[in-house]
Amino acid sequence: MQEHKKNILVIKHGALGDVMQSVGILMDIRSHYPDCTLTMLTAPSYCQLMQRCPSVDHVIADNRAPIWRVDQQIQLKKKLQRQSIDLVVDLQNSDRSRMYQQFWFSKTEWIGRSTEDEAPASGLSGLITLLDTADIPVHYANHPNMAWMVEDVSDVLSKRGVGKGYIVLIPGSSSQHLDKRWPHYAALATDLMAMGQQVVVSLGPDESDLGKHMPGHIVEGLNWFELAGLLDGAKCVVGNDTGPSHIASFLNKSGLAIFGPKTSAARAEIGRRNFETIEVDNLAALTVEQVLLCLPAFEGELK
Repeated sequence: MQEHKKNILVIKHGALGDVMQSVGILMDIRSHYPDCTLTMLTAPSYCQLMQRCPSVDHVIADNRAPIWRVDQQIQLKKKLQRQSIDLVVDLQNSDRSRMYQQFWFSKTEWIGRSTEDEAPASGLSGLITLLDTADIPVHYANHPNMAWMVEDVSDVLSKRGVGKGYIVLIPGSSSQHLDKRWPHYAALATDLMAMGQQVVVSLGPDESDLGKHMPGHIVEGLNWFELAGLLDGAKCVVGNDTGPSHIASFLNKSGLAIFGPKTSAARAEIGRRNFETIEVDNLAALTVEQVLLCLPAFEGELK
């Protein structure tokens, strides 16, 4: 294990699921460099989230401004220079991050994937390979401790009359990927409630329209930590290929993530322990009955 102190910059933009997959990687980096100062460069929307991550000391927002916005590029460069970075770990491996390497960190130790490297089977496996190549032992990448993210939401649930033993449905997805949404969550909620189950429907920003005809208890407007608390208290989670499903998976919940033809369950690497995936060529053709058949397999959670 390295004993000398380093100022380390970790670059990770990506979507919420990608950022969640970096948590275990951050833990492994911190474990290998226990006395380091670790700064994370990420999208502005994830700064509040990662500021609470115990593996991270500082967070810097990168809005990925266009190249021609020289003023913003200079501002970001100055913020990074103030950290006196000794080592950069590039978890993004994008044209932008390689540009940062070329122009800002050309003389700084850099851990990242080469453009000549073969594309990894999945995002997470690629990050693990990156650590392996850099001789950083991998212990937490697949099973990070997410307890730091969970906030008590008992008041939120009690106000809605929700007791213990509820099921969370996640019918939404990024507005840029509406084709990821399975269209039958309302019918699933109806059937689950007919089985005597409490159903909580979690909606993200700009997803209020999904709750208009949705049975169950609608919960929206949660921050990252309240969302994690909601998922952590669930006995089962069913969602699309979206960030909250990744959170549920890393929280070791029983659940199911539904994938359509535009994404790959294998590449998302969301399945683990009791969190399963189902992948179909036509989301509209996937029936409620087929989804329900998957649920009893989760250690009898619905029995």
